[in-house]
Amino acid sequence: MKKLSVLSLLVTLILYHGAYAQQDSLFTLDKCIDYAFTNQADVKNAMIDQQISQYKINETRAYGLPQVNFEGTTMYNIELQRMFVTNAVAGNFGAPVAPGADPNGTYAMRNLFQLKASNTATLNASQILFDGSYLLGLKASKTYSELATKSMTQTKIETTDKITKAFYLVLINQQRIQLLDANIARIDTSLKQLKQINKEGFAESLEVNRLEVTSNNLKSERVNVDNQLILTYALLKYQMGYPVNVDLKLSGTLDELVTRLNTASNPDMSSFDYNKRIEYSILNTQKRLEELNYKNTRAISYPKLVAFGTAGVLNASNTYSDLYSTKYYGYGFIGAKLSVPLFTGLNHYYQQQGAKLKVQKVQNSMDLMEDVIDLQVQQTKLILDNNVANIRSQRRNLELSEQVIKQTKIKYDEGVGSNIEVVDAENSFKEAQTNYYDAVYNALISLIDYQKATGTLYSE
Repeated sequence: MKKLSVLSLLVTLILYHGAYAQQDSLFTLDKCIDYAFTNQADVKNAMIDQQISQYKINETRAYGLPQVNFEGTTMYNIELQRMFVTNAVAGNFGAPVAPGADPNGTYAMRNLFQLKASNTATLNASQILFDGSYLLGLKASKTYSELATKSMTQTKIETTDKITKAFYLVLINQQRIQLLDANIARIDTSLKQLKQINKEGFAESLEVNRLEVTSNNLKSERVNVDNQLILTYALLKYQMGYPVNVDLKLSGTLDELVTRLNTASNPDMSSFDYNKRIEYSILNTQKRLEELNYKNTRAISYPKLVAFGTAGVLNASNTYSDLYSTKYYGYGFIGAKLSVPLFTGLNHYYQQQGAKLKVQKVQNSMDLMEDVIDLQVQQTKLILDNNVANIRSQRRNLELSEQVIKQTKIKYDEGVGSNIEVVDAENSFKEAQTNYYDAVYNALISLIDYQKATGTLYSE
């Protein structure tokens, strides 16, 4: 009894683990998007750009911190440079000037003030006290970081758009395959019955052939849709950054997709904020960057003040080896440097005018983007409304064609209907199914486009 209880417990644990693992391996739409945000190459590159922008901020900030450099120099002069002086000066230093030489003549005298070997070690430091360009650079680097963050959001929006469309297409093709299988099973059953009736002499071979053509057409369409499903799965995996050779199972039904359409919210366009559209928000940030650039072209004309200092040690000798056994002497100084641009050939003026026009250019792009957004919202809303209405119409056609096929089958079984009516009803039913799926997919795509146009598809 005890062994049986242990065995039952093990079986229960195995079944639970298998069920849990199967549930965990199913990908909902949100899970597909989350997976892409971690593994898709474009998203990963956008994340790297964010990190680069942060390093750019630190790089700009470091420019305003103290700058300290060390320099060490060792030198040995094989032949010292001569000192060129007049004959009169050379004579005063005891040089062998030729008697009667012109006192103002040139004399190449050996170097009396420099030794052949020397070692020098120097520590230089500087600190910006005031630089208008540096202060604006700090603001620009933060704005640049904001731009990288918005570019990341834009990449996520594009990724969400692509994955959602591919996800919906996979579900639509899966549903089409299920209904095609049901249609094929129903037709094959009817075909089998009709062949038997034909053998008994109560049905013509023409009726059998006509129904067999319908069955073959359905099977061919089943193969085509199955191939489309393979391709759409491959597309979805590619958009997600998912391994191509690893199975991917999705969780979702056609009814859930239709429910998503019925519950989709329409934003209040009377108080629409254009900054909800990431493209417009990016333009706004770019405008701020250009405004900072314009201010920088003015700041380069401001005075710059830098403090500096130097400390070092040195030694010299005519024998190189003595440098390392004799005393070194220190030296040092501190100071400040003030730079004031007075005239640059109007170079700064032209830079300012060019930067000012760049600001105006971005503003023009923003004005144009507002018109584009208004047009896109209006177009996508109209298309969405039409496609949603088309779903209701196609759904009604599907229901009617399903009723027709049932009634036609009953009439045929009772002997008051023809095989031609059955075939026509089957074809009409298949066409209604195809139209309904196309209507659902088109409505879903138009919903995505509308949400993207209104800036509600994805938000951080």
